[in-house]
Amino acid sequence: MPIFGHFLPSAPGAEKRFDARRKLSLLASGLRHDGTGLEVQIHNISGTGLLLESDIKLTAGDRIEIELPHAGDITAVVIWASGRLFGCQFEGPVSPATLSAVELKSAIGPAPELTDVIDPAPEVDEDQAAPVIDEAPEEPGTLLDLIDRSREQIALAAGISAEKVRIIVEF
Repeated sequence: MPIFGHFLPSAPGAEKRFDARRKLSLLASGLRHDGTGLEVQIHNISGTGLLLESDIKLTAGDRIEIELPHAGDITAVVIWASGRLFGCQFEGPVSPATLSAVELKSAIGPAPELTDVIDPAPEVDEDQAAPVIDEAPEEPGTLLDLIDRSREQIALAAGISAEKVRIIVEF
């Protein structure tokens, strides 16, 4: 049984977002319009604006300058404020190179701890060492098994739960 549907036209003045937002976590500094220093955490960014969090009280219409990697100081206008969160629109578009630089500088997850000391390999008596047997690689099993293992590996690498990873296979 077919289901019929259609798209309703957007309400006048409704938000129309053209640039995809990149989620991230980046600490940045800047200046308010009165010259006061500003420390912010950027939660997402697009070519036209960003979402930031700050202890400094900002209101809609405030102009701020945020220092972004690759671009330097960028002027933005606060469009909305909700507690410590502020939606801002850039005065001009931000280049894709700047967006990539911001994304690369962002803290996606905790950095792995590095150690300066490398443990030496344990001493092995050549006469008592067990022979190395080449094992055949594990068969992937069903396609569903392969997808589940891949989902778990991707989730582990991204630092998220496997339930948040979606894999689409097209035939």
